[in-house]
Amino acid sequence: MRTLLLLLTLLSTLINANAQAESTGNDIRFVKNGSSSAPFSTLVEVDGLIFLSGALGIDPQTGKLVEGGIEAESRQTLDNIKASLAKENVSMDRIVKCTVMLADIAEWPSLNKVYAQFFNGNYPARSAFAASALALNARVEIECIAKR
Repeated sequence: MRTLLLLLTLLSTLINANAQAESTGNDIRFVKNGSSSAPFSTLVEVDGLIFLSGALGIDPQTGKLVEGGIEAESRQTLDNIKASLAKENVSMDRIVKCTVMLADIAEWPSLNKVYAQFFNGNYPARSAFAASALALNARVEIECIAKR
């Protein structure tokens, strides 16, 4: 009897552990931006984490990089990130990590001036580096991870 009880307890534990693993979900959702034929997703969501691809300062109305240098591009880039998250009903305060790529690391202070305006003082973890070139000759590209 004791052996049977032990086996039933073990079986119950295994069933519960398996049910918990299934309930956490391993679903991956890929979201592609409009009609772009580029081989990447605009965002990918896995277990409540939203991974945004690198965003540039492209004006959604014209499809072209905004003029005005690093500050204008930084503002548009962050506006584009904000819009991508808004489509998912997620706000900027849910961003936990950003990676910033700059065409010129000397423009770091100008980026920071704009960047700070998009967060309420709880800044995401961030890393940055200079690149020898960015797509479309952009000055800045930013990718982010947010938590739903």
